[in-house]
Amino acid sequence: MERLITRTDSAENVDTLEPEQVIQEILSPTTHPRQPSYHPTSWNIVNSVLDIADTVTHGRAGLLQRIFLFVLFGGIAALVNLIVFYVIFYHIPLPVIANLSADGNTKLHNVIAFVFASEISLIVNFIPNDHFTFRHLPGRSRSWPARCARFHMTSISGTILTFLIEFTLSSEVHVPAVRAQAVAILLVMVYNFAFHHLFTYRHVKVEV
Repeated sequence: MERLITRTDSAENVDTLEPEQVIQEILSPTTHPRQPSYHPTSWNIVNSVLDIADTVTHGRAGLLQRIFLFVLFGGIAALVNLIVFYVIFYHIPLPVIANLSADGNTKLHNVIAFVFASEISLIVNFIPNDHFTFRHLPGRSRSWPARCARFHMTSISGTILTFLIEFTLSSEVHVPAVRAQAVAILLVMVYNFAFHHLFTYRHVKVEV
């Protein structure tokens, strides 16, 4: 009866091979295809680019994929933020409040525009990121309200940081308000991406 040969990558099973097969295994080892670190898309050309990125970065294409989507959706949300901020700050007049100087009234107007722009853009940012960017992370198993609440908690800290940067640049450094808002958004985007990994979509602890 013909002897069955088991070919594996493990050195401990090499004694199951015939001598000539051992030499062949050393010269041309049998390897299993490496699993991609990214999640394939519906577009072959995109998958090809991710394959190249996976090879070049030694298995970090999945992270690059998340960064790209986060920046894409964050860019859309930032555009919404700037549009809402611009409309409220420049085109929706704030009634003059008694006991407030013109400068004080302008600063209050700035705060109101900032709050509305931040909340609207936060919702615009959460929905696609939750569905696409972070859908494969462990924390995605939480309920939608829990994920939304955690996204808000992370984003609120980022929003506070954004406000401090924008308000300081516009009020103290005298950078135009919309330009200061844009700079603040870019700086805080890195902060938000890191904390969504560390907190928002962190693995769910299983009680034993």
